[in-house]
Amino acid sequence: MSTKLPTLVGKILRRLGFKSKLDKRIERLYRTKDYLEAYSRHTDIRVQIDPQEAVGGNWEAMGQLQLEFLVGQGLLPNHTFLDIGCGTLRGGRRIIAYLNRGNYWGIDISAKAIEYAGQLLREEQLSEKKPRLILLESKNQSFGELGGQLFDFLLAQSVFTHLPPQIIKECLRNIGRVMKPSSIFFFTFSAADSFNQTNRKHFCYPYSFFAELAQANHFVLKDRSECYNHPGGQKMLEMMKKPSPSSKAGNEPIRT
Repeated sequence: MSTKLPTLVGKILRRLGFKSKLDKRIERLYRTKDYLEAYSRHTDIRVQIDPQEAVGGNWEAMGQLQLEFLVGQGLLPNHTFLDIGCGTLRGGRRIIAYLNRGNYWGIDISAKAIEYAGQLLREEQLSEKKPRLILLESKNQSFGELGGQLFDFLLAQSVFTHLPPQIIKECLRNIGRVMKPSSIFFFTFSAADSFNQTNRKHFCYPYSFFAELAQANHFVLKDRSECYNHPGGQKMLEMMKKPSPSSKAGNEPIRT
């Protein structure tokens, strides 16, 4: 018998053993921790294994898709931009390169994602653009860590796909605090006829869920999915503040 076969079998068994232990560790996280704490630690593990696959893979194509979509919707280099759930900068690295110095802010609840993102900035010589990467240690949706900064454009790519309803509701109650009257907030979601959770960290919603939240929080909601050909079929929505009755004619949105 070839000596290579037992070696190969041993490697396979060790990998299977590692995967089994890892699965048990992750299952225990979601069983014993609150959801965002478990999800952030799960993401930390995924980043350590593969920082590109940890945020869904399709690294180059999805990064380019995000940038092209945003530019097509009116993003200019002088606009301030908030990347909600920036992860390991799949889209962020391209957006940082496009924006003027200091205009990109990225936030995430995964310490390992933020750590890798900082390393990537140095490797790709993007540090001179002075992007701000912020770890949301509080893991709440108040946006207090942003210090009152307001943004022209905001994006949550593949964020609400991983959040249960109560956390999305909290986010949309508070997102207006970091938006100007003319700001545009884009976010993706996985569509379904009714709410369902397909695994421990994937959630699907009907459009009506977001329409009701938009109405309750004084936003105007539009479907922009026709402009966003997501390979996984995620839908793209746009949310803007409703104009106040006292708004002046000169205070128009960035674009309609």
